[in-house]
Amino acid sequence: MRRTSEQLIQELSTIVDSHFAHAVVECYVEMQQRFLAGDWQPTELDGGRFCEAISRCLLQMDTGKIDHRKLPGKVREDLLNKNIPHQLGSKDRYHLAKVIEVVYGFRSDRGAVHISTEYTANYMDSMLVLHASKWIFAEFLRLVWNRDRKVVAETIAQIVQLEHSVIHELDGKPLVLARDIYATDEVLLLLYHAANNRLSRAELREHAVSQNPQNVNVAISRLIKSKDIRPVAEDEVALTPNGQKRIFEHVLPKLVPQK
Repeated sequence: MRRTSEQLIQELSTIVDSHFAHAVVECYVEMQQRFLAGDWQPTELDGGRFCEAISRCLLQMDTGKIDHRKLPGKVREDLLNKNIPHQLGSKDRYHLAKVIEVVYGFRSDRGAVHISTEYTANYMDSMLVLHASKWIFAEFLRLVWNRDRKVVAETIAQIVQLEHSVIHELDGKPLVLARDIYATDEVLLLLYHAANNRLSRAELREHAVSQNPQNVNVAISRLIKSKDIRPVAEDEVALTPNGQKRIFEHVLPKLVPQK
């Protein structure tokens, strides 16, 4: 089932405080979008806000307490306190608390919030914050829903507009906004954007308006050969993990300004 961020917020609001649910999803989406726009400092700031929201969610799930002010450090003490009863498993509490501690520390110590003579917000730091936060988000959803990790991963991918400033969708039709883009890159972005990461060859030819149909056909053949996409039922092709990796490591860095 494809979920929007609003639908996910509604589902989470039946389990945790609605304010926390909004903050968790909105901070994560904003963080991903800021990263893809090349805004490293806002990415790290959003990572800090995300940790505050997720920590309070975990506190509510673990102890039943709703606290709108407690910061991650204090929540960590509660999660790891052996002298109080807990609803969450000890290993889940331990690993989540440790990763949250790392992400939240980057917000304060690496030039995103406070002036530093050693650090400024940068690509590598914000990338760590983003990917660690994605893990935190996935673990949180796994605990909330008790769902398969694949379902959780698909949900996270679906709620974020990967193509922030890269793809615009209107009336169900995506448009890659980047100019002078290779046909292979345009095909990969369109597939990542699509539901279930698959489209028919005809849909790819229709949506890849920067390319002529023959170039799209050639691009599809090359991507199949390199195993970045694979043919599936009927006339469809689907994105593979190789293709997703190529998007993040090679396609987006060419489209996103490196600051």
